[in-house]
Amino acid sequence: MIKKHDGQLTNQTALEEISDCEQTARTVAFRNNRDLLRKISRKSSKRRFGYYRVLLLVYVVLLAAICAGTVVFWKYIEAYEISRHEHVIQSLRENIDYDFWVRCMETALSSQLSVFEADRPLPSSRHLARIYDARFTFRQKADETTIQAPVYIVRAGANDIGVVRLVPGGSAGFGLNMWDVGSIEFLETFVSNLAKSVSITASQNAVVKINGIQVPQEHLVECEYEYGATYLVHGIFGDVSIEVFEHDGSLSESYYAENDTYLFPIIRPFFRSFSILLPTNSALYIDGQLVSQEKISTSDIIPEIFEGEIDINNIPLFLSRYEFEQGGFYNEPLVTATYKDIELLPQVFDNGDIHFDMPFSSELNLTHAATAEAFIRAYVRFGANIGGDVSANYSAVSRLMLRNTDLFRRTTSAIATMEWFGGAPLEYRLLEIDNFRSYGEEFFTCEVRYNITQRTNFEMREIDGHFEILFILSGGNWLAAKILAI
Repeated sequence: MIKKHDGQLTNQTALEEISDCEQTARTVAFRNNRDLLRKISRKSSKRRFGYYRVLLLVYVVLLAAICAGTVVFWKYIEAYEISRHEHVIQSLRENIDYDFWVRCMETALSSQLSVFEADRPLPSSRHLARIYDARFTFRQKADETTIQAPVYIVRAGANDIGVVRLVPGGSAGFGLNMWDVGSIEFLETFVSNLAKSVSITASQNAVVKINGIQVPQEHLVECEYEYGATYLVHGIFGDVSIEVFEHDGSLSESYYAENDTYLFPIIRPFFRSFSILLPTNSALYIDGQLVSQEKISTSDIIPEIFEGEIDINNIPLFLSRYEFEQGGFYNEPLVTATYKDIELLPQVFDNGDIHFDMPFSSELNLTHAATAEAFIRAYVRFGANIGGDVSANYSAVSRLMLRNTDLFRRTTSAIATMEWFGGAPLEYRLLEIDNFRSYGEEFFTCEVRYNITQRTNFEMREIDGHFEILFILSGGNWLAAKILAI
């Protein structure tokens, strides 16, 4: 406490005390501030340490993420690199050789070969000669390529020759695929351009063969030569062997060939005039082709065996004559005819005329052979006056003849001459009766051939005969009406 009554000293002491108090207070305050600062410093240090720890942790995590991301990135780059198509294509470029293309060509041609080359060696090597030394390049075919199916075009030099199709070959990771070659094949345009067309011109009726196979009519095209035929065959890949057989079967050896065009000699056909006599309502064929009845020039012709003085009112069958001219023949034409599906036999004359008679009937041969034989034996016996009994011989033969016929009248008029000689015995060395033909229900004909020897006291005669005899049904009996020498 400062005492006011103390003089100068007391004030001085008071000031000193005040100064000490202030010093003390400052000291105390300093100490207090120092402790506070220490506390604050300690707290700040702790905060900084925590911050550094967090920062370090962030750095570590970030570094780990960067490392992991780098690993993943490199893995992705590796997978992406593996999944690129270019590696497969590069491997193809390095490993495919000429023999591989030969095999591909054989596969391509095996499905393209026509029937004319099916059994021949494949001409693959010849067609691949153009790409033997070519540089192969590959380019993606944009219009067909998809994510799941890449397609590449193979180019040999300046020509697009094939197509490569890739297929997934496993997973490369990250949703990416590795690739394998799915197929390698030639372009259809390339293969088709390798084919050639062969043109062959020969006679119209000639048989044309390529490599031993006959060329069918479907290959015929318009021919610029009269009487010629041109065959055009597409899709030929190899060399060919051409054969042309003429109408007579001979092989045509001379020809002109240039740029797969073959020209053989053309044989002109000839024309033929026909005059054919055959039963009405028959079918006439020339080389198997039915002749139209419009070509009939004359109908209702009576067969020769019916002509004469036969007193009949109705002849059941007439003949028709075909007269016409036809061309296009390389060989002598084959003329045939049928009547009611029975083939008729032709008789060809020196002037070229052809006559067809009615078909032979084996049934008539069985039923009427005895009738014909009885008549011919009686007729020969009468003609030779066997036994010298003219009346008996005439009576025997006349019973087998139709009255009011020229045959009956001639036989009757011969009686007077028969009385001048007596016939010696006869010996039949041959007697054949065949070729029966029916002309309706009341007429039939047959042919008779005989060879007879007759011995007399002075000589031996040999008599030959070949006749056609007409028999007519009259009063329930078959009677001879006419004999026609053949």
